[in-house]
Amino acid sequence: MAQEYMKINGKIIPQPDAGLGFDFETTYTEDSTRVQSGTLHATAMFTAESFFYKASWLTKEEMSAVLQMVAKGQPFTLHYLSPYYGAWRDGRFYVGKGTLSVGRWNEAEERYEELSFNMIGIDPI
Repeated sequence: MAQEYMKINGKIIPQPDAGLGFDFETTYTEDSTRVQSGTLHATAMFTAESFFYKASWLTKEEMSAVLQMVAKGQPFTLHYLSPYYGAWRDGRFYVGKGTLSVGRWNEAEERYEELSFNMIGIDPI
């Protein structure tokens, strides 16, 4: 089986550093609550997944390419290994906020120290 890679809109991106973060959050109906005894009375509506992406020492070209794919909050297709489904799959995601660190510039090889952002799933799992 061929090696799979994380992709955005069908293009291989710099693979994340070790420890790609995974998170999920369930949204409940407005009338969900805990009663005085502490028992939860809740109705789950949906659960969304998200990933914390962090890549280090990207070139100017790599940084620009990734930012143009995820900046401005536009939806994109992410090819990723889903812990929930236990398989590589495509899903629609968006990025609301990201950070980058310039680090040290070396004229021979200009690189950004780090780029990180949360990719939030549009469709529920």
